[in-house]
Amino acid sequence: MRQMRFIRPLVSLMLFSQVLMAQSGDVVLNHFEVPLPPQDYLYQDMDIDSQGRLLVAYKKGVLQFDGNSWVKVKVNSSPIKFLEVHNKNILLAKDGIYEIVEDQFHSNKLVLLYQTPLLSPIVDLVFYGNQYYLLANEQITAFSEEFEKLNTFESKLGFKDVFVWNEKLYAFEDNYLVENVEGTWVDLNLFAPENSDFVFSVKGSKQLYFSYDNGDFYSFDGQEFSPYSSALNEYLRENYPISGKYFDGKIIISTLIGGVVLVDENSGNIISTIQNYNGLPTNEVNAITMDHQKGLWLAHPYGLSRAALNIPLKDFQFYPGLEGLPETTVLSGDTLWVGTTEGLFFLKEVKDYETLQKKMIQKVKINRSNESTLKNGDEDNGFLQNLFSSQDDSEEQKFIDEELKKFRKIYRNDGIRFRALREKLEEKERQLKDSLQKHAQSASKSKQSRSQNIKPKYKSVVKTIDISRLKSIKFEFQKVKSVAPHVESLLETEKGLIARSNTGLYLVKGGEGVKISDLRMTKKMLFDTEKQWLWLSNRDGLFTVDLSDKDFNLQKHSENKFHDLLIQEGQLSAVGENILEIFAIKSDGLEPINKININNSFSEEMLLFYEAGKVKLLRSDGILALDNAGRKLEFDTLFRKPLKYFLKDQNEDIWLLTSADEWMSLQNKIPLQLKDWIHIVPSIKSLYKPNDTTVYLVTNQRIVRWKYSQEKEYPLPKTFIDGVMVENEWLLDTEVVKMEHGQNNLKIILSTPEYLFKDDVEYQYYVKGLMDDWSSWSSIREIDFPYIPTGDYLLEIRAKTFLHDNVRSFDFKFEVLPPYWQTWWFYMLEIGFFSILILISIKLNTTNQSSYLTKTFTFLTLILFLEFIATIFENNLEGYLDDSPVYTFVINVILALSISPIEKGVNKVLVTINSARSKELITKMRANQKENNKNE
Repeated sequence: MRQMRFIRPLVSLMLFSQVLMAQSGDVVLNHFEVPLPPQDYLYQDMDIDSQGRLLVAYKKGVLQFDGNSWVKVKVNSSPIKFLEVHNKNILLAKDGIYEIVEDQFHSNKLVLLYQTPLLSPIVDLVFYGNQYYLLANEQITAFSEEFEKLNTFESKLGFKDVFVWNEKLYAFEDNYLVENVEGTWVDLNLFAPENSDFVFSVKGSKQLYFSYDNGDFYSFDGQEFSPYSSALNEYLRENYPISGKYFDGKIIISTLIGGVVLVDENSGNIISTIQNYNGLPTNEVNAITMDHQKGLWLAHPYGLSRAALNIPLKDFQFYPGLEGLPETTVLSGDTLWVGTTEGLFFLKEVKDYETLQKKMIQKVKINRSNESTLKNGDEDNGFLQNLFSSQDDSEEQKFIDEELKKFRKIYRNDGIRFRALREKLEEKERQLKDSLQKHAQSASKSKQSRSQNIKPKYKSVVKTIDISRLKSIKFEFQKVKSVAPHVESLLETEKGLIARSNTGLYLVKGGEGVKISDLRMTKKMLFDTEKQWLWLSNRDGLFTVDLSDKDFNLQKHSENKFHDLLIQEGQLSAVGENILEIFAIKSDGLEPINKININNSFSEEMLLFYEAGKVKLLRSDGILALDNAGRKLEFDTLFRKPLKYFLKDQNEDIWLLTSADEWMSLQNKIPLQLKDWIHIVPSIKSLYKPNDTTVYLVTNQRIVRWKYSQEKEYPLPKTFIDGVMVENEWLLDTEVVKMEHGQNNLKIILSTPEYLFKDDVEYQYYVKGLMDDWSSWSSIREIDFPYIPTGDYLLEIRAKTFLHDNVRSFDFKFEVLPPYWQTWWFYMLEIGFFSILILISIKLNTTNQSSYLTKTFTFLTLILFLEFIATIFENNLEGYLDDSPVYTFVINVILALSISPIEKGVNKVLVTINSARSKELITKMRANQKENNKNE
């Protein structure tokens, strides 16, 4: 018996070691609500425009989304599909072919290229040999590059698909592959799968792929069709493919009841799936696309979800089996341990999918009033909630599951596919449940009457999950049943894993836990590796548990309540709300050395650390250090602004969240990549750093792992002007923004399609002549100028995100037109007018007219001319001088003072002119007189 007692833990440990392996985690999902009524949540297709914005085609129109705002794109009929053909962004709609173009301010609009009704469920457009080929209504129509109709190819069997491969044009006539040779379709004697309907084709980097409604997925290399992947076929056979696209080396397929499956093109292996179990609101995905930052968009009946594929963050809370809210994590060996409000769990490899299938049961809380409206388990209480349980395994449900499998096979053989099949199965499930319910009611009416008095009730809505979908789940959480619920922290020691529960302490080895103490409400655990003592503090005092003792002896050392403990150089430091005590660690316990009172007005919890030979305390307002004499605490560092949050991880390292929302570590530098990505993880309540390249972060509802990635940097988003408003009216189709005088209220709207860091995009701008310096950084997307003086301006714009200091810099030119009195032609009229006045004045001064009239006219001309010069100065100096009236006053004073000198100067000039003219007249008169004298 003693030998058996020794062998059992060894065998358990050997079996447990088989599950120790690294876990990959799930993609991080973000969810977006679409501003549409629920009845319009029927999505046809999605695409990303040239600026990075999302385009969503639903049954009544097209929506545009840049991460902040939704905009409707005008379309005349229901859209069908987005395509990129011959360098054109095309939208196929029910009334014809549209091209998606952008105006100067990057607003999308649709230009009708050809109008014709497109009624076939399979519609496509390709370009080959300088011609477009449109598949619609089971016929193929050829168009010129200008979309003039050239020819129509009809078939009695009906065309199912058209595609270009290796510079050849192919099509399917029913399930016969044909090639277009000089305008004639030639049968190649290659057959697609029979007794099935073609659904879609995908063009990969090496081959073409074809999907059929029975789950068959074939590859085509230009010569023959081959089954692509048995694992993928098994998955699609049970989950009904809807659409597929090729992105970034992956074939991504959306399904009716299996979420999205991602397949590596080279190997054909399923990389991962995105389903209801790992965070998707539902398993029905209607459309997919990928944005410029490798984010996979999924459209489903609850809205839109975005899976961030190429980021160093992964989610771990969605693996099956985890119960409660996560509290703490530890990576022991290669196994992830998680403490939650419901107990202790470890992640293990899935071995038995039949057992896992029974565990995948959702618990939905409903009222009796709406019980009858619940159809299946797709209704979710929240995107991030794990609703899986393993409690309901009734005989009635087993019977229903077996019957549904039989009817599914019957319906499929009858040719019923997709949504029709799902509706048939749901109807059959309701009929079976109603029949069982009536039987139960007739058997026990009294029991039913008692149950009606219950206000709410929990109903297990069982969803049959096919093994093909379960095989994409590589790991599941296993509960350590011997550990009590609400595990608040974990500590890895040489003796095993210590789990701190609110009802005691447990030592966990090989997946089994042993209770080592009944100490409740423990605040802090600290392990002394030298003495093998586990130090504990709670509201009753300071204790130790000797882990080297088989009886786990508990010893009390102090009555004081401590929040944090520190062991350094053979001493134990313990800090409470307003006391710091230092003890010498002896073989038989503690010897008090020092006790210092702390001025802590707000009873704030403090953390201890050791630095530069001193014991220090971290508080939100600064760092306190114990002086060399050990008598008092002094401020070592005083923060300009209090810290938002701080905590210790399992390695006793302190992490800080500053007032600027930046995470720091006191003992170690945080890797730059982690500092960037930890920024988007909300409300962190515990951290675990097993090494320099991996950190586990626990929030209120999530377990997130950061792991250093050698991938390229997170791609830069684009920043651009999304619209311009003048006097609250949008400007459309204009090359240069010119504003009339009086229309100087300008508003510029910026856009940066950033979906992961959308709250961290900031803008800065500068306008020479209007601003003295660059504006401060702001997340406001609108630049508003309530008043702009006349002139030409250059607006310089910068944008940045938390990851990138400089996303983009660009300029925007605009002009405020002058009023008519500041235009060149008005100046010319004024110059002409004053020239006439001057000429008249000169004429009056040289014709000996009335002296009073001459002087008055001359003085008036001079004043008007000087006022004209003053106006020119004021207009041209506007924007360069302050708006103070002093400058206008100074100009007028200078001009007024110059009247007298100018008048004197003009008089001198006129006197000189008159003298010269008088001399000329006198000379002329004398000459005439001499001539007359000679003649006499």
